[in-house]
Amino acid sequence: MHKLLLLLGLLQQGPLYGYELYQIVRAHGELYADLKKANLYYLLERLASEGYLSMRAEEGTRGARGERLIYELTDQGRIHFKELLREVILTYEPAHIGVDTAVVFLESLPRDESMQLLAERRRIVAGRRDMVAKELAPVVERSPLLHIASDHLLSLIDAELAWIDRSLSYLHATHWVVTPDEPSVHSAQEPHSGS
Repeated sequence: MHKLLLLLGLLQQGPLYGYELYQIVRAHGELYADLKKANLYYLLERLASEGYLSMRAEEGTRGARGERLIYELTDQGRIHFKELLREVILTYEPAHIGVDTAVVFLESLPRDESMQLLAERRRIVAGRRDMVAKELAPVVERSPLLHIASDHLLSLIDAELAWIDRSLSYLHATHWVVTPDEPSVHSAQEPHSGS
């Protein structure tokens, strides 16, 4: 839904051809990182087929087709843009990136390896945060709203770092109990000796 909002929003300023839209998306780096080139063109065609965009070909350009497609927002597209904008702002869906599933099964690995993996994840996420902050610095100077958007993205990364720190602290204080015939379980107490 947010990808459709992005494309409709970018076309608010006037008609653009597909590659121009792709360049704008790339220029914003991590803010629009989940919109890949092939997906962008697919969504443009979909929006046009649904009546939210008009398309026209411009002849005489370089490339395999010898033309480029110019996309323009229709009146129906302007209305849909505002509907999507309201809907996206009011919708909260937690992002599930797979790590939650992996963490459930960490007990399948030796404790030391599990701890090392989480520590390595923290290093990777911290590095990514530094890269994103550096990449977004010139973007946020263009608009207060771009500043807010980049702050949201960095806050999500900060939340991941805080979660890893809490998880590592918790696991340092927790004892993992494994019995030969049962799956691993976590316990905050020392395992009992004997049975």
